[in-house]
Amino acid sequence: MKQAHKILNEYSAQVVGFCFVGQDGPVALPPVPAPADLERLTTRAVAAFERSDRGYLLLLGLGSAALANALAQRLPAGSVLVFEHDLPLVRALRDDKRLEWWREGATAGLAAGLAADTSPWALFFLLDRAGVTLQDVLVLPNPELPPRAKAAHKPLELLLTRSRALALPHAPPRPRLTAAAILAPSEPDLQEFFAQFPDWLDELVLVWDAETLPEIAVPQGIPVRQSARPLGADFSAQRNAMLAACSGDWVLYLDADERLSPAAWAALPALCAMPEVSAWHFPRLSPYPDAENAITGFGLWPDVQLRLFRNAPGVSFVNPVHERLTGISGVQALALNVEIEHLSRLRKGVDDLRRKLVGFDEAGAGFVRHALSLEYPSQPRGILAARIADEGPRCLLLPPEFG
Repeated sequence: MKQAHKILNEYSAQVVGFCFVGQDGPVALPPVPAPADLERLTTRAVAAFERSDRGYLLLLGLGSAALANALAQRLPAGSVLVFEHDLPLVRALRDDKRLEWWREGATAGLAAGLAADTSPWALFFLLDRAGVTLQDVLVLPNPELPPRAKAAHKPLELLLTRSRALALPHAPPRPRLTAAAILAPSEPDLQEFFAQFPDWLDELVLVWDAETLPEIAVPQGIPVRQSARPLGADFSAQRNAMLAACSGDWVLYLDADERLSPAAWAALPALCAMPEVSAWHFPRLSPYPDAENAITGFGLWPDVQLRLFRNAPGVSFVNPVHERLTGISGVQALALNVEIEHLSRLRKGVDDLRRKLVGFDEAGAGFVRHALSLEYPSQPRGILAARIADEGPRCLLLPPEFG
């Protein structure tokens, strides 16, 4: 029996079981198709699956759940996977007893899998973490859905159907790579942050939020360029000052509360050696409430980040807060299991986190507002583990729409 559905169900039970106060009102359930229509839709889907010679049928959208139920009964156990981003709909269907093959917290003996999250990235990454390749999946937008509901699933459909696997070189040349960061002298665990950088880097560029360089020890085995520049509530300006000091052909930037594993660092030369790729995106995982679990749901995982890019003319950061890199020419790619560990929730107290969000609000000049929630669903990290040390990097070229 296939096991992927169990991982999806375990993940979804946690996310669906969480609801923000006041955000789960009545839901109008979609009507169930007439029996003849349902039989026609089911027969067509089963025939398409059998012709495809794929291992999984991935249904985009639950709709009334009637087609999902019928497919779970007709197709081999574990081969039907359903992706849904509308969490109130999932809860309403569950409460109405329409999800015959799924119960929160149950994993044994289920015939189908449900991946439920508001984030298309989370649903996309769940396939990888469940050991399912895109080549083994037949993607079927649920024909029950009206046009607007189908359109809501379009970003995920593009990721699933237009991403392309990348074969990386076995013995890549060492890139001229600059690692870079903007830092505050008050950041905790700076020595641990510095300790992650390998000595094969060409340089480390640091821009301090200060009037003068702080008396803080920096790595000795790597050429280090430092400058002091008050942040001034403009993160993009600080990033652009950082970028101007970088001389490498490629730039990787991290924040003080972020870490790459030794295996992730070792993967970077191969990523930089891909001639068709101009930028790389990585998943980011935030341990919480302890080191053995991680925040999930609502875009908090995999929290995909563009952090590695060619240092080319015209590349720059925009937006004073939640800065975005622009000017990338060429295709962009995703390293599925080169993971950034984000320690902000684990290492900083509630007061420190609130002060950080106040700084974001000041930089946003009233256009953004941040609130700190102490409750989010979490998952055991074993479900989300990247496992790069055992397998090497797994990489995809992204569709142009995601550049």
